[in-house]
Amino acid sequence: MRTHPEKGHAILREVRFLSEAAEIVLCHEERFDGSGYPRGLAGEAIPLGARLFAVIDTLDAMTSDRPYRRALPFEAAKQEIQRSAGTQFDPAAVSAFVDEEETLREMVPLKCAVNARGIGLALDARQRAGA
Repeated sequence: MRTHPEKGHAILREVRFLSEAAEIVLCHEERFDGSGYPRGLAGEAIPLGARLFAVIDTLDAMTSDRPYRRALPFEAAKQEIQRSAGTQFDPAAVSAFVDEEETLREMVPLKCAVNARGIGLALDARQRAGA
């Protein structure tokens, strides 16, 4: 599991126009306090895109069913993300997450519908949401 950033980076770096995305993938498990992996980067040494993606990746993981647990509600995920500002996450990235809460709340059910039953149900959910 801890090798997925390097594996993803190795795939993306082969495509020249995805070099920035490759760095985001490589660094998205770094923690703001320096305790992450693979390189133990801290603070602003972590690329901004990776600091932002780390928050959204965590939201996705927490609000998705896993074989070992059910998905958490958005509010529980939000509270955990906010609690981790300054340690796991860049406080500015958490602030951006909170600023976009309305949009993210709309996206989580759409993502879950796609994962659970296919794209047709996601489109139906989007229509019900008025998109």
